[in-house]
Amino acid sequence: MPIQPKIPTKLRRHLFTTQDALQDGLSKKDLMQLMQEGAITRLARGVYCPSAHDLSEEDQAILATLIVGRPSALCLLSALSYHHLTGIIPKKIWMMVPPEKRTQNIQLRSFRSTKPQWDIGIQKEKDYWVTDLERTLVDCLVQKRLIGPQTAIEALRQAIKEGTTTLDKVFKMAVRLKVDHRVIVYIEALA
Repeated sequence: MPIQPKIPTKLRRHLFTTQDALQDGLSKKDLMQLMQEGAITRLARGVYCPSAHDLSEEDQAILATLIVGRPSALCLLSALSYHHLTGIIPKKIWMMVPPEKRTQNIQLRSFRSTKPQWDIGIQKEKDYWVTDLERTLVDCLVQKRLIGPQTAIEALRQAIKEGTTTLDKVFKMAVRLKVDHRVIVYIEALA
């Protein structure tokens, strides 16, 4: 009778890759057996989690980063949701990626940026990156055709009302990103 593989303690709490599993003593055959038993769930190619694990918003950001690799960052509608500035639940995870990056994953929506400026307004967490509050607002105003102008303007209003940012900080971020000429109208209207 074959021995039943167990999920190593280190892998029980979060998402893990095939590489993580191999480093913790599981074989690819063990992974297949654990999936057949229903102990783990395959989320994407080479990415797994314990079946009882509920995916948090942070887990989704980590999953998206594992799928597309780095450099990449949670952006636009997903970043608005991350910063609690919208009631809209994104159907897909929005990721800013370099223009050459391609993915076929149906869970993701790639935003290819020719000048992503990875050093401006990006919160670099341990397992994922996300655009910071001001960068998210600026990106949403500039890319309003993708998420809708009403969503972008309402998010800006809500952030100002809650005191999480100021119009001055948002404008300074727009200047740093060299898109101030595209957002000045919105900032003047709210001032």
